Amino acid sequence: MVSLVFEIVLFPVIYFIRRGNEATNESTAAGRLTQTPLQLERSAPTFLSDIGETVRKSAIDTAQLFRRLIGQSGFYRILVFFLLIGFLKAIFLQMDYVFPKFGIRELGLYAPVGKLANINAIMIIILVPIIGALTQKSAAYRMVVIGGAICAAGVFIMALPTDWFVSVANGVMGQWLGHSYLGLQGSIHPYYVMTALYLIVFSVGEAFYSPRVYEYAAAIAPPGQEASYGSLAYLPFLVGKFLVGFGGWLLARFCPEHGPRHSGTMWLIFALAASVAPIGLLTLRSYIRVPEAGRQD
Repeated sequence: MVSLVFEIVLFPVIYFIRRGNEATNESTAAGRLTQTPLQLERSAPTFLSDIGETVRKSAIDTAQLFRRLIGQSGFYRILVFFLLIGFLKAIFLQMDYVFPKFGIRELGLYAPVGKLANINAIMIIILVPIIGALTQKSAAYRMVVIGGAICAAGVFIMALPTDWFVSVANGVMGQWLGHSYLGLQGSIHPYYVMTALYLIVFSVGEAFYSPRVYEYAAAIAPPGQEASYGSLAYLPFLVGKFLVGFGGWLLARFCPEHGPRHSGTMWLIFALAASVAPIGLLTLRSYIRVPEAGRQD
């Protein structure tokens, strides 16, 4: 809503910036000063008509773009590719929509879930340039499949029984994570260790696949239309937001605020959803994938 308000406020600014942008070398600012007020009144479009013309031209350009795209086989390939990536984006988005509630309900009201989630950001900053340098000669499609599989494997950690991680939580790793990094007191809940491991593994996978998604969009696009195909890169976020909308129901069903919880089942569903991406990319490989010049398969 705040973003929408800012966009509306910027309309008058854009209008005044655009005024006079048709000027050429022959039509200088000095020349315009010689125009009479009547000429200026007749030549300058009104504010509302100018906005209407901009909207009309934008709609026409968008329609023409989609007419060109839907006539190309590569468009449907990239569409399927982005739809599958949307399942991975749903797992990324649940860190904002689902994980905080899960953390508070399982670990307590003042659990440092934000600091725990920061592990992902820290890992990405470190890993992306390293993995990018090591895999620069590898095909983007292959890296997306590998990264997606690693991401899904990370989510499965959260679906495992917490009893399996009690000894780790009481060990060196758990004590350092809980007491030194998170600043907790007392015993460390296994979910802290499980979440840290999940985020570390997920971050490794994300560092593999995320930068290569946009690269593959450019690879699959016909020459000269890389920007048009790249503009569809928001589609995975759209799919992810739609899918993560079911997170509220999963929380209410398996991790309620009051009553018995079965959070492992909720995470198992998330893990299976994340698995759709790498499995789908492998299954539909012959249809989606195109050769990438100078890259190893």
